[in-house]
Amino acid sequence: MTVNQKGLCKGCVESVIVTEEIIQELIKEAEENPTVIVSDEVYLARLKTCESCPSLQYGTTCAHSGCIVRYRAKFKDKSCPFAGKPKWDKVS
Repeated sequence: MTVNQKGLCKGCVESVIVTEEIIQELIKEAEENPTVIVSDEVYLARLKTCESCPSLQYGTTCAHSGCIVRYRAKFKDKSCPFAGKPKWDKVS
């Protein structure tokens, strides 16, 4: 996804803001299969990294992928989508 000069995802508008309720539902669904999610320690470290990243939009969304970071960070098979230099990696 292309990021414009204002740091927003190309094509994004503020109406794409996801509610806390929806984020909690997504996380709860992810946690139903513990074999695919990371430990709490890894999850919190990933979130800390994302929270300090200038590509975090609206406090929830990655400008590089359009993903809700609190959801993406849960999964072992996901890595940071920062092009060329991910800030966190997949977990084996």
